[in-house]
Amino acid sequence: MTSIKTEFTPLLRFTSKTWCGIACLAAVIVGWGPAKADLVSPYGGETAPNFAELSVETDHVRVMLEIDLSAYPFFVAADDGSGASLSERTGQTFHVSADGDPLDRVVHAIDVRPRIPRQTAASSLVAPRPRSAEVVFVDLEFPFQGRPEKITFTPPLNSDGVPLASIGVMAEHSGVPVTDYRFLSQSETILLSWDDPWFTRFENPNLTRHHKSPLMSFLSIAPREVRHEVIFRLKDLEGWTELKLGDAESLTADQVTWIKEEASDFFKTQNPVTVDGVNVMPSSVKVSRIAVGAEGLRVLPDQAPAERTTMLLGAVLSYPQDRLASQVDMHWQLFPDGVDIVPITLSDPAGGVPSQIYKTDPKVRWTNHLTAWEEPRTQPVIVKTAGAVPLPFFAFGLAVISVICLLSAWNLKSAPRGLSFGLAVFFAAAAILTFAMKGSFPRPEPDEIATHHVAKGMLDNINTALLETDADGIQAALAPFVDESHREDVSAELRRGLSVTLPSGASALAEEIEDLLVENLAQGQGKDDFQIIANWTARVSGGHWGHLHRQNVNFRGLMDVSRRGDQWMLDGLTVLTAKKEG
Repeated sequence: MTSIKTEFTPLLRFTSKTWCGIACLAAVIVGWGPAKADLVSPYGGETAPNFAELSVETDHVRVMLEIDLSAYPFFVAADDGSGASLSERTGQTFHVSADGDPLDRVVHAIDVRPRIPRQTAASSLVAPRPRSAEVVFVDLEFPFQGRPEKITFTPPLNSDGVPLASIGVMAEHSGVPVTDYRFLSQSETILLSWDDPWFTRFENPNLTRHHKSPLMSFLSIAPREVRHEVIFRLKDLEGWTELKLGDAESLTADQVTWIKEEASDFFKTQNPVTVDGVNVMPSSVKVSRIAVGAEGLRVLPDQAPAERTTMLLGAVLSYPQDRLASQVDMHWQLFPDGVDIVPITLSDPAGGVPSQIYKTDPKVRWTNHLTAWEEPRTQPVIVKTAGAVPLPFFAFGLAVISVICLLSAWNLKSAPRGLSFGLAVFFAAAAILTFAMKGSFPRPEPDEIATHHVAKGMLDNINTALLETDADGIQAALAPFVDESHREDVSAELRRGLSVTLPSGASALAEEIEDLLVENLAQGQGKDDFQIIANWTARVSGGHWGHLHRQNVNFRGLMDVSRRGDQWMLDGLTVLTAKKEG
């Protein structure tokens, strides 16, 4: 195998731009050597040193390459003596063909720019390969005629077909994603569906996307809610109901808003749901315009450009419950023309299970088989704090001694009887005085450990209260640790300061509280009133339409608490800061 170092002299000879010199020198510093193949995983392509964005349009293929500086020589064609510059030969080793015929390339841009950050939920599982902060960016266009059935992409390979560089890839057809983040490690062929780009796919099944179908169902059973989510196309909605959009191909923001309202009304009466034998109606139906991409799902604003043929929507139907259901049944009714199978995912606190709905058997049933499930409930926050023996108990002890002395005086002779009677009077007076002074001596402030337990108890209860889906449920959940006079203010702050919206547009719930640090404890207005300033990290998760997002959020907050013996109450909450990690 010929070493790549033999290309160094002619590369510099034709270097006409500063960026080429920088790229070549960077490659020398990193070290060139014989080509080696990486162990390629079908997932985690966003972590690759090099990346290719592939886009098939009506009359051309667009290829945008991000080339790591150390891998730059692999993307440069060898000098054939024609006098072509280094920049002209950049990207020449990446080939595209349509129905077996090689396509000519048009170079739109070549420059050095910062690497585009690409982050997904899987990025933490797949460590990024060593790579440069800057990349050589190449924008290529490959025009074609007609409607080819197949287009083949060939990355830089050696004579044995071994990849010369690790290349992540993402592909789309007419704006519809064909893949999630994957690797391009050999020649790969895409099979085009011009009538419906949703059915365009790669021959290699590893190059696919998470949401494989344009129509998908997700039935989630949560502690306080049954939720049914549906991904569907505008094209399918038009087949189910008459929208009268005319011949328009592009839609205005007003039309998008109107379509969402019509879809909401439509789904209210479709796919009936039964919970524990009772037919239920959704309390709310929220329809969003969404886009499927390599990062998952994202909610689009109504003002974003909307193409009628590829527009995608998501509906979320909520059925609030006061406890985890025992059995949920759904009768699926929506099958577009030519579709007999609809993918569905059934999820509960134990996880999700993929399944399918058949036109010949459209009924779906979930049965609760959880054996160690406990309903999440808020609890009184009981934390004992150090202090003297409570005065009422001490007064009671003095009263008991007084009674004993009085009984002794009754049974003794005259001389000792007087002494015993005097002691009885003394202890009775002491008991009365002690009881009268019971409110004069405040208990000491809680120590560091007790304060931490108080704050942790409050936060655990708050997270449980946030599971509730309506205002009445939140009020009931706050009752064990918030007085009625403070519940409205506390519940408002929960919604304002602790609600987290994830990239999908879904609301997240805290799974766990970590790194709780009590910053300060101060005396409040009353003797048993305190203010706690604390920092904590909440691990939150949530998702819609089959895509789960997890994130850490750092909070800093002020808790007004009061002590009632060993029970603590939350009198006020102010979230000072909330910052998402990453």
